Amino acid sequence: MIDDIFGQLEHRYNFYKFENLNLFGEDYRVKIVVENDESNSILAMQQNNYKRYENYINVNQDKIIELIKQYFFDVYNTNNNILNEIKPQTIYFARDGSWGILFDTEVDNENGFAVFYKDKELHIGTQDMFI
Repeated sequence: MIDDIFGQLEHRYNFYKFENLNLFGEDYRVKIVVENDESNSILAMQQNNYKRYENYINVNQDKIIELIKQYFFDVYNTNNNILNEIKPQTIYFARDGSWGILFDTEVDNENGFAVFYKDKELHIGTQDMFI
C-alpha cells in the first residue's frame, strides 16, 4: 500500500515499513508500525503524528532521557549508563492518537519498555501497557 504521508507500507497484522532514526546521538534502523483495523484504514491523526514525531523527539530528548533514567532506577534499581543498555526497535502509531517508541533492553529482555506520547503527556512502562 502507498499512503500519502507514510509512503510505501507493507501489511502483516498492521501496516509497517523500516526507516532510519537518529536518537540520542545514535543512528538506528527502526520499524514504523501503523495500527489498523479490519478496514485497513489509516487515520489522519496517525498521519499527523507521523509528520511530527521526529521533531517532538528531538525537542524533548532530554526529558525522554530523564524519564528513562528514572524508570530504570525505580523498576530495575539501576542507574548505569542507560543509553548503552537500550535500543529503539519500533515507532508505533496507535489508532487512539497515541504514539511511542518501543525499546529492547538487556535489563529486561522479555518485556522491554516503551515511551509513549498519550493525552499530551509522556508515559513510560512495559511495551504491553501501550500496545
